Amino acid sequence: MHTNRSERSALTSAAAVLGMGLIVATLAGCSVVEPYMPEQQKHFDSYGDAPSKANSKDVAWFMPSWVPEDAKDIDVRLDTSDPGYVIAFTSEDGVDTAACTAVDGTKGGPAMTAGFMPDELPATGLLTCGDGRITAEVDGRWYGWTPKEQVTSDGNDTLRSS
Repeated sequence: MHTNRSERSALTSAAAVLGMGLIVATLAGCSVVEPYMPEQQKHFDSYGDAPSKANSKDVAWFMPSWVPEDAKDIDVRLDTSDPGYVIAFTSEDGVDTAACTAVDGTKGGPAMTAGFMPDELPATGLLTCGDGRITAEVDGRWYGWTPKEQVTSDGNDTLRSS
């Protein structure tokens, strides 16, 4: 294929404009915008790496108040279109269960699943810690999840109202 001088000039100009746009975006600190996905998952190495209620500008990504400050290896999965939230973490201190209440039954199990959840969750000894989620310790790792059937709670400190 043979291109003439004006076609080459147009292609060169288009490439230059595109290249300059990328340079300007990089220098301005812009990043590629992630597409909105209703189901999202994040990992935080420690509690300090995760957004806290005090410093979070994000409506969805911050630690529930019952997660201890020494939590590590934190995995969170949520669904912003349907009720669903699961969290897992390790902690030397563990959850302060004195502020939690016992849950009768499994409430139908988790409303959503995640690869970091154990294959089998306990059916007894379940707690809710004030945010309508069920909490349990399995083999030294703490888990929390939104159940299929609602758990009565005094409030919801994880998903904020506007």
